[in-house]
Amino acid sequence: MKAMGVPTEAASIYNQALALSNQGNYAQAIETYMHAVEVFPQFIEAYNNIGEIYSRMGNSEKAIQVYVKALSIKKNHKVLLNLGVEYYNAGDYKKALQYFHESLQLKSDFIEGNFYTGMAYFNLKDYTNALRFFEATVALDHVHLKANYLLAYIYYENKEYAKVIECLNRIAHSADDKMFINRYYGFCYYHMGDFKKAIKYLTTALTSSPKYAQFKAYLESLTYENKIKEVGDIDAKIKELEHKIMKEKPNLSEYTRLSMLYIFKGQYKKAEDLLVGVKAKMAR
Repeated sequence: MKAMGVPTEAASIYNQALALSNQGNYAQAIETYMHAVEVFPQFIEAYNNIGEIYSRMGNSEKAIQVYVKALSIKKNHKVLLNLGVEYYNAGDYKKALQYFHESLQLKSDFIEGNFYTGMAYFNLKDYTNALRFFEATVALDHVHLKANYLLAYIYYENKEYAKVIECLNRIAHSADDKMFINRYYGFCYYHMGDFKKAIKYLTTALTSSPKYAQFKAYLESLTYENKIKEVGDIDAKIKELEHKIMKEKPNLSEYTRLSMLYIFKGQYKKAEDLLVGVKAKMAR
């Protein structure tokens, strides 16, 4: 490092401390950063890195002390964010927001500042403000993975299915959770009336993971009330559609709907068999 205004000796010591930190030698890194601060007492970047090390080591109290010391020298958007993150990690989202907003006042296009502000609002269940800051994050970084995930979730809850698909399109290639991506594609296309695409993505969601591990974990994390909120009385709907399929000739929408209900019920094999069967009929 050789920032403007930082003496050469302090910058050289800072670089040594950074190398030690990258090697995982935290105790010696802190000692070396402190030496840099002795040479240049206004070295905010060094203080910030010391705070990050203490945070990494699980010593939040010490990290906060160091960040506050840095801010007493000069307000800095990165230090303000890091201070807010300490309170965020402790579950004090309202206090975290104070520092996140102050960070954004200094640098409104700070990507992680916008993202963490959205996260704090999201955890406070203030989805209107969460949406605003996640959208700002994506405007600055179109492929921001976590922001797009959470935007997709909020848009889906708001029944804005076309916007969900826009989010999925931005991260489809980089996302590690393909189950999430294909599930939301499938359900969105179902709600938009494109049942062929719905079947395609729901089938992929199921067959891409033979043990359905990720998908099952997601479904089990939902309360029964949330499942009912999304699809209605699950058991009653399943019985109704199964009866119709046995007695009448169902349409593509009904097949897709039943497969979704099986998925929400946790009956993955039934859902897969139904979807594979429908795809085979469509191919004839």
